[in-house]
Amino acid sequence: MKQTHKLFRCLVDAALDDQRRWSSVGELAWEAGVGESWAYKALAHPIAIGSVTKLSGGGISVTDPERILMILSAKRSLAGARRTTLDATQSLISSSDAYAIGGTRAASRHLGGSNTIADHAEAIVYVPDSFDLQDLPAGEGALVLLADERSMRDWSDGFTSRAQTFADLFAQPGWQASEFRRALWRAWFEIDDWSRKDA
Repeated sequence: MKQTHKLFRCLVDAALDDQRRWSSVGELAWEAGVGESWAYKALAHPIAIGSVTKLSGGGISVTDPERILMILSAKRSLAGARRTTLDATQSLISSSDAYAIGGTRAASRHLGGSNTIADHAEAIVYVPDSFDLQDLPAGEGALVLLADERSMRDWSDGFTSRAQTFADLFAQPGWQASEFRRALWRAWFEIDDWSRKDA
């Protein structure tokens, strides 16, 4: 995944866990697993629109995670996914030490564990980038993508993070993905950030 994607994903995931401040851009870059010079460059736009604020002493603070998530999602594409069958995907992950489930199934998990939203869209599954997806038979039912080692380690619970899940649903066609994406938005952003802070 591109460094900008990983940086913005880190910002949003941390903010949703109420971590909004970093003592330096270098600290954020290390946490996101990206280069520090790249982090400075990527933060220019969020800083310009007020979603990230520079602090005295070189630190930064996330002031609007929703807009950072929108920037992340607008650039997300599933074009590199291998479309295959659920059976082939299940066989693949049974032979892998690490995998992460994304899409509507991850959204259900982030919304409390049970699906009260809609039918599931095609499954989204990530496996380590050492896999050769061309070996998977073409089919319907699942989208399989590769993820770098850092992402796989961050998703150690077997599901993609909240920001990754939302961005993937934003890029996935179909009404089911949209229903789950809207449900995530309501859970995280229906109350304005400044109103939540006042409360």
